[in-house]
Amino acid sequence: MEIKRAVKEDLKEIIQIGSESFSGLKDIKNAEKWVSCNFAAFPRTQYFIAKKDNAVVGYVLWIEKGGFRENSVWELEQIATKKDVQGQGIGGSLIEKSFIEIKRYLDERGSKLKAVEVTTGTDNKAQNLYKKFLGAEVECIVRDLFRGDEAIMIARPK
Repeated sequence: MEIKRAVKEDLKEIIQIGSESFSGLKDIKNAEKWVSCNFAAFPRTQYFIAKKDNAVVGYVLWIEKGGFRENSVWELEQIATKKDVQGQGIGGSLIEKSFIEIKRYLDERGSKLKAVEVTTGTDNKAQNLYKKFLGAEVECIVRDLFRGDEAIMIARPK
């Protein structure tokens, strides 16, 4: 499996995976708009993909928050894998390897990572991935956001 920064040719597969994974992207036309506008906002937003057998099987979307600061805050905004490959470690690999690239990007521009934010459903088992690969901890719960209660997790690298 290969983890790499997404290119324009990967967008169709990202859109499909996003549409299958997130209720807010179920409508394919809205998913196309969402992914395309996020992809166009590079370097503030950065997509990375997982490829297996020459097909995109997952993606992660990182977004820089609050401007291009010396002490930068990033959000892991979305992560998804195709249903038939879930449970194979792809999500963890996506987080781990793309996070290295985000930190490399920051180092090249002379910034440091201050914190990572993740907002996810309070019942989402992926919280374990965010804790394991980022060191994120739940800081607060926001009631009735998106599809229900959401946990805001923060990781503060040492």
